[in-house]
Amino acid sequence: MKEKINQLQELLIDCLIDDLQNPEKQTPGLYTVVRGILADNKGKAGAIPEEALEAVEAAMADRVPFKMKKL
Repeated sequence: MKEKINQLQELLIDCLIDDLQNPEKQTPGLYTVVRGILADNKGKAGAIPEEALEAVEAAMADRVPFKMKKL
């Protein structure tokens, strides 16, 4: 079961990355989902490196047409 959950998580992240690169899909809802995933994984050892989280957060802040809270 854990293997299937990992596969689902990888697929979800791949789809979210694709959506983030598509200007037609860049909505506040999409960014809310991405921020939630980042926040959920922020404290997990080795899940997502802290530098990567900071880079994604900075990139999102520059691209979104609305104000976002810090993770």
